[in-house]
Amino acid sequence: MAPRSPRTPRSPASGSSRAKIKLGNASVNRSDIEGLRRAWRQGELVLCLGAGVSMPYGLPSWNNLVLELLFEQAQGTRQLGSMWPHYRRAVAAWMTDYFAYNPLVLARMVERDMQSKKRGNGAEKFLNCLRSHLYANQRIPKSRTTLQAVADLIAARSTSGRVSSVISFNFDDLLERELRRRCVPFQSVADSKRNNANRLSVIHAHGYVPSTGTLSRDHVVFTENDYHRLTESVFHWALAEVVERLRKNTVLFIGLSMSDPSLRRLLDASRNSDIPPHWQIQRKHQIHDHEMLMAMQDVEERARKYAKYLGSGFDEQKRPKELEASIQAALTQADTYDREVFESMGVKTIWVNEFDDISDVIDGISK
Repeated sequence: MAPRSPRTPRSPASGSSRAKIKLGNASVNRSDIEGLRRAWRQGELVLCLGAGVSMPYGLPSWNNLVLELLFEQAQGTRQLGSMWPHYRRAVAAWMTDYFAYNPLVLARMVERDMQSKKRGNGAEKFLNCLRSHLYANQRIPKSRTTLQAVADLIAARSTSGRVSSVISFNFDDLLERELRRRCVPFQSVADSKRNNANRLSVIHAHGYVPSTGTLSRDHVVFTENDYHRLTESVFHWALAEVVERLRKNTVLFIGLSMSDPSLRRLLDASRNSDIPPHWQIQRKHQIHDHEMLMAMQDVEERARKYAKYLGSGFDEQKRPKELEASIQAALTQADTYDREVFESMGVKTIWVNEFDDISDVIDGISK
């Protein structure tokens, strides 16, 4: 198949195309869903998946995965192994925030410690331990998930439209299992081997750790050294795959925070039009009513510390009347910041109120 020419820039959305359209519980701009439908009908839609699509199945985020592995190895923290999983992950999240730890650096310590203390094949033991922790608390979700909506969209492949390929930044094989249930022919790609053009490619850009089968350390990007090799290699197969799709396709990002500096660099480097050619689905920044009191207390505690630093004093009896409104305004402003930042990198944002609404948006592409 001949390579596609660079995407022709679309005309800016007209006033009528900015109208909202209802997709289940989600309300999105008509121009956004029409842009995704157009790409799907033309067979140019690529789905890019992050940890958010796997977490409803009980799988840990990458940060928590690193810290759980570290807890298992480090002396003095093994008592965490007997804790319930939700407490263990809560401690890991607190540890990352409180001490400003960079999990990428800690991942280097995990593998080094494991290889130095265990005899035999250190890489094999590391991979088996990684797989064990990745799937340790896997569960079956009680309701339909974003990943199932993704699999349904892929299975809707027909003469009316299709998903071109999938890029996954996750190690797990959850999507592959969903595709098998739908009898969708696919191939998992974790290296530079040539692909079968007749099957959907599920590209694991950071490596592949399926729940069963053989594992290869060469295919896993986990430690700081791995990331250095990935970003410093001009011709790394994963970078080439991602860049090609960013330049030639419409990419929909699902379940990603978009904070990965490597991904942001590739977005900037791949952009070839003034009009954003890609989309992401994000939940709006929000605090529910039952969380507002804790947020206000957190802000007041920080204000107390800053008052001490600035020498301005702090009156325990006085709380700004507009504090709650100010927090809500800050959340709204955060939405604006994110939208503008990502548009500058060529990505438009589809906002939803709840994570469950993401499935409604994905369903709306093929319907």
